[in-house]
Amino acid sequence: MKSTFAAALACAAVLGLTTGLTPAHASLGALAASVNADLVHLKGQIRRTSAPGYEVDDITTPQGTVVKEFISPAGTVFAVSWLGPVMPNLAQTLGSSYFGMLTTAEQQQRALLGHNHVQLRTPQLVVHAGGHMRLFFGVAYVPSLLPPNVSIADLH
Repeated sequence: MKSTFAAALACAAVLGLTTGLTPAHASLGALAASVNADLVHLKGQIRRTSAPGYEVDDITTPQGTVVKEFISPAGTVFAVSWLGPVMPNLAQTLGSSYFGMLTTAEQQQRALLGHNHVQLRTPQLVVHAGGHMRLFFGVAYVPSLLPPNVSIADLH
């Protein structure tokens, strides 16, 4: 039996494939200017905050999920996190190449461990994600894009 997280990840993959012809949205490694496209796509409300050495755009969807996009001083999205009752479209949020890494890791871990959490740690991408019905959470970041003063604890 598939886990709820695996099913949500599969749905995100299908959504990513079916929305492949739409304009690009903000994702890991993308420029900050593309965050506005996410705001429109998610039909959410945005709150921008500043921290020493980076900015955070919190997008709250009508369903109550909060997607945070962390932006470096160079104007690049270096991390994303999510928390809420509905899984965001991870194909959009992570971008196609990073999403591919995550789906491969999820399939391998589900085959070995069979639970609702995925952890991926490579030099290119780090992801900690999980959840169950009405509570999905995760954080993903590109280690090489992290500003020097950012702590991993800041990304939640």
